[in-house]
Amino acid sequence: MPDSTPSIRQLLCLSLAITLATILLLTPDTAADKPAFSFLNVTSESGIDFRHVNGASGRKYSIETMGGGVGLFDYDSDGDLDAYFVNGASLPGFTIDHTPINRLYRNDTTEDGTRFVDVTEGAGVGHAGYGMGCAVGDYDNDGDVDLYVTNFGPNVLYRNNGDGTFSDVTDVAGVGDAQWTSSAGFLDYDADGDLDIYAVGYVQFTLEGNKLCPGRDGKPGYCAPDVYEGARDILYRNEGEGSFTDVSKTTGVDREGRGMGLVATDFDRDGDLDIYIANDEMENFLFDNRGDEVFEEVGLFSGAAYNEQGEPEAGMGVDYSDIDGDGLYDLLIGHYDDETSTLYRNLGNQMFSDETTTTGIGPPSRLKVTFGLVFADLDNDGDEDAFVVNGHVVDNVEVGSDVATYKQPNQLMENRGGRFVDASDEAGPGLGIVKASRGLAAGDLDNDGDIDLLVGNVMDRPDLLINQSGGGNWLLVDLVGGAGRLERKGWSNRDGIGARITVTSDDRRQVKDLKGAASYQSANDLRTHFGLADAEVCDIEVIWPSGRVTNLKSVTPNQILVIKEEE
Repeated sequence: MPDSTPSIRQLLCLSLAITLATILLLTPDTAADKPAFSFLNVTSESGIDFRHVNGASGRKYSIETMGGGVGLFDYDSDGDLDAYFVNGASLPGFTIDHTPINRLYRNDTTEDGTRFVDVTEGAGVGHAGYGMGCAVGDYDNDGDVDLYVTNFGPNVLYRNNGDGTFSDVTDVAGVGDAQWTSSAGFLDYDADGDLDIYAVGYVQFTLEGNKLCPGRDGKPGYCAPDVYEGARDILYRNEGEGSFTDVSKTTGVDREGRGMGLVATDFDRDGDLDIYIANDEMENFLFDNRGDEVFEEVGLFSGAAYNEQGEPEAGMGVDYSDIDGDGLYDLLIGHYDDETSTLYRNLGNQMFSDETTTTGIGPPSRLKVTFGLVFADLDNDGDEDAFVVNGHVVDNVEVGSDVATYKQPNQLMENRGGRFVDASDEAGPGLGIVKASRGLAAGDLDNDGDIDLLVGNVMDRPDLLINQSGGGNWLLVDLVGGAGRLERKGWSNRDGIGARITVTSDDRRQVKDLKGAASYQSANDLRTHFGLADAEVCDIEVIWPSGRVTNLKSVTPNQILVIKEEE
């Protein structure tokens, strides 16, 4: 009778076969099993002729390489997203034959194609300061969206008059702080039904005090941010009747940082709004809202201040999403090259874990300098992908380097079961663009149910990327809070910013907030998008900032659904 004991070679072969089978089982589906992404750059034919100006003349002022914010919002309340571009300005040594200004383009898209018209002059929003970014929200609860512009220099608040024009109400409102402000956002931190403003300070910088540091070529170049003292954030409380009060000190957010990115949500599920700040080359801040209009900075305790090596990183853009379906919001932050972007998984109880490596975010971002980024379900398959825009800050970084480049391609990170895969090469011609990108705004520009992208680039034209992926079913939720619309107090802000929306379809449960801030110096669509894959019906729960709850059953997909806060 032959010996039935397996040989060593047979055992090794069996072990190898089991290992390979396990890898195949655990590896996410390949892109061939899913609809391909497809983004098309339609900027040139759209009528958008804006070009960013940074005023650079070789004197290497630090502000030159940091601007380029963009915004998407429906300024004329006609049901589609218009586009706003934040510009720089002339600096000493720079000459130009016109005055650079910010520009607003009205969306006149039809079935015949994407079309935008420059309405800056008529709207009155062509600010000529040295701009950085913008935020949008209906701060006066009158039913139209207002605009806040951040600058190196005094910030500007434009009140939407409801007739296609805006009024500069900065002085009356008291929100024109003159430091270098990067990102900003509208949020209702005190849950009183009107939107407050959070302005993120970067560094204490003046043109006269600009510092030069030797570059790789030995010539004077841009300095790292740590050669400057950090700036302080400002939280403006909305007092109603058009005025705001600086409550930074009394609320506890008056800390010196080098902030670049901002998000706000209830990270610990205790019923109030927390604030996270991505700082440049220092620890990040997580301000825990104690519920008494006072915040406590708990970044170090939470695990989201430093990476897993205990090191600070060059934080830039930031966004949050429930990437693994556990109902908790995880964080993604863009960083400098040789650092990787960092993904912090929310463990609950205000605790985070750096899972950059296990989620696949690390390797594709290692050689990139990432500024704007957003989570969005770009193929409507029911989970959140990530889109990031890249570009170095040193305009001659190629000198002395075999791998670093100033202009860099942007990236689409596809979510495959909670692990991200760089799908940029499969995402169409819109991902073949190579520029020094900064701002990024996401929204459904053509109202066809998928998320389009607007990218701002330094000293270049922007890129309008239309999503033609043709994925699954979808839902676009447009919230209308009761403040300013219904009698009595105690309603949510008119935009519904801060509301938590849960959509349940088949065996999938998605939880998202209506965000008033995300990405880098940019403003996103104030409608909340859900990809539904093959689901033919879904249930919706909205928890409003006021605490009221709206439930809708058996909602059909593929529609823009307006939900109003009612009794």
